Amino acid sequence: MARLTLMLGAVSLLAATHVSYAALAPNYQRAKELNAVIEAVAQAIPNYPISKVIYQKEDQYQVIAGPCSVRATIVSKSMKNGIVGPRQFDVKLGQSRCR
Repeated sequence: MARLTLMLGAVSLLAATHVSYAALAPNYQRAKELNAVIEAVAQAIPNYPISKVIYQKEDQYQVIAGPCSVRATIVSKSMKNGIVGPRQFDVKLGQSRCR
């Protein structure tokens, strides 16, 4: 019986130390999204530095770069069969408007 208890304890410890891939904490997820938005806009409007990134609503940002403005939308990618982990996404840019 003691041996069984010891074995169950060892299995419990191994299970507790198993690496899991969970979703990112909200602040880290937002940082990942902001970095992706900034990179996408910097490539789309290379002539002007980005001066503002404005959170408008969930998955939507307005970005100001010099005299230009562009809407960036976060678009989720589908997760493979039952796999959990950080949200996978792309950034879709709207038409830029420049003064």
